[in-house]
Amino acid sequence: MKQILYRSTLILITVWLGYQVVNSFMLLLFLLSGLLCFLIYRGRDTSDDKRNQWFWLSVLFLLLSVIFTSAFWALLAVFLIVELNTDKKMVRSIRDPLLRRKKYWREKEFVTVDMTHPQKGELSFSRNKWFGDDSTGQTVFQWRDQNFVKLMGDSYFDLGNTLLPRKENIILIRKGLGDTKIIVPRGTALSLNISLGLGKLAIGRDIYDLKNETVRWQSEGYGAESRSLKITASALIGDVEVVYT
Repeated sequence: MKQILYRSTLILITVWLGYQVVNSFMLLLFLLSGLLCFLIYRGRDTSDDKRNQWFWLSVLFLLLSVIFTSAFWALLAVFLIVELNTDKKMVRSIRDPLLRRKKYWREKEFVTVDMTHPQKGELSFSRNKWFGDDSTGQTVFQWRDQNFVKLMGDSYFDLGNTLLPRKENIILIRKGLGDTKIIVPRGTALSLNISLGLGKLAIGRDIYDLKNETVRWQSEGYGAESRSLKITASALIGDVEVVYT
């Protein structure tokens, strides 16, 4: 009964949201622009460098079409109230970044990395944080390819506390708002594919201002090195910094 009432409430608020958007010329214009950008994104070839830009532009317009309505905030409030009361993992994912501040920089000590390989057919789950900062590499850890989505928050990776396998290792980041900093050990071949709606890309001492642009970069001898790192990151607003140590 409670589930039926919850879904019915969401449907009613969604209808109210659609009514508010349709009855506002500016919001309707944002909505149509977002749909148009999404259609262009779907129609472009996968090899097109600007394809991701059309996707994030569509997300931005669609977000602008609803974020200024009271129905959107009512919908968000109902969703969070119900989900926070029923999903303890979601409570922790929102609570921990706000109440437990982590130190990104700390004195390091030499500890051997435990290099164990996942078994074939092994299935593992990890929950992404929607909001708040997160860090990887404060202590020695076993490397695994990174792939996560975040709505808002900063991300920090220190790869000096792990040993990259002799293969192409991958970091894939997609976020709405927030900065990303990645510490890469010298001698690691590096490939970058960075797409930012608005932000800066820093590679060592070189800084580039990006406005709805995509940058691709590879270090010398990338294909010849046995140990390499491929970083693919996209964000609406935020900076990406890559530091060699």
